[in-house]
Amino acid sequence: MNETAQLNLALADVLNGFDPYNAGEGFYDTEIADSIYAVHSIDEINKLAAAIRSIYEHSFDMPMSGGNPTKLAEQLMTIKNNSSCSL
Repeated sequence: MNETAQLNLALADVLNGFDPYNAGEGFYDTEIADSIYAVHSIDEINKLAAAIRSIYEHSFDMPMSGGNPTKLAEQLMTIKNNSSCSL
């Protein structure tokens, strides 16, 4: 498995635990894919958190009722920055 695929799986593992609408694990496939793309595109935690919030709120057409996108963005950026993958 290549390094990008390994990174994406690690990011997906963290994102699977993020359940801001209490919909349950496995319900957010589209949002996870969009969030992984955002991680690859954004290098600032606050901008990534805003992008993640936007992704989820757009999908559910309502404000995010739970979860902490800033904490999530910090976790995702840590994984990205500790990856040996060159993006």
